[in-house]
Amino acid sequence: MNQSEFRDVINASKEKTWDVLFNQYGDIHIHNPTMVSSNYMHGGSKGELNSVRHCKFSEKLFLDEKITEVVGNDSFKIVVVDHNLPFVKEMSAVYELSAIGDQKTELKMTSFNSFSPGFMKYLMGGQMAKSLLKHLFGMKYYLETGKIVDKDNYSEIFKAYK
Repeated sequence: MNQSEFRDVINASKEKTWDVLFNQYGDIHIHNPTMVSSNYMHGGSKGELNSVRHCKFSEKLFLDEKITEVVGNDSFKIVVVDHNLPFVKEMSAVYELSAIGDQKTELKMTSFNSFSPGFMKYLMGGQMAKSLLKHLFGMKYYLETGKIVDKDNYSEIFKAYK
């Protein structure tokens, strides 16, 4: 599996960051500008071990992710259990939170993926990294301002807020 690591400091408490990232797991579309919608599956209503969310990137592209491991309110792992993304074989991620102050949290996301055929990692890896960076920026902005980030306002917000 290919591995990529992303880090960011969010000007919000660890508890608030955990609440948005984990407890509101099924509502990722409110801060991820690469998605048009998301929702809990199987009757879920909050993030917890074995929660599954359905994420739509377009009318055609989707993925379903499941929380497979949780360590207190410090970290959790998600695994993609179903998708129709071209050339992607497997995907998972680990989110880790560390308080670095009362209102500062470091978020570390480690993404794991594989492609078929294998050489597609050279073509798709950069595109996936850009999407993950948009997600993390969107979450940071949402946590710090309370304002939703979507594909229509992302570019303007990114230029003004960065």
